[in-house]
Amino acid sequence: MEFKAYAAKIGLSFTNLELFEEALTHRSYINEHKGAKNHNERLEFLGDAVLELAVTRFLFDKFPKKPEGDLTAYRAALVNTVSLAEAAEGLGMNSMLLLSKGESRDTGRARQIILADAFEALLGALYLDQ
Repeated sequence: MEFKAYAAKIGLSFTNLELFEEALTHRSYINEHKGAKNHNERLEFLGDAVLELAVTRFLFDKFPKKPEGDLTAYRAALVNTVSLAEAAEGLGMNSMLLLSKGESRDTGRARQIILADAFEALLGALYLDQ
């Protein structure tokens, strides 16, 4: 499936589709495909901040009487590798990731981390695009 069709399938529309492709490109893919442009680490960095702000605002509004320590614990429980990987899986990102041959065979903890990172990268790409 191409990136434009996949974006539409999950309800997204990008002005700059290259950001979407970058969000789904793991560093390992770049090592094996010299013509590939960028991997997703910078977008992941941005997406992590976007997600933290969005979740923080949600919790701040939802629990107006809770102290900061409780809100921090709630955020940590919501935003972690497992929950982000599950969200990525729910969007079908696993089948769209651009990975090296070695990384594509891994289905364990390393894949969860890659999926969580790609989900954050997707949020970074959406933030920049929209």
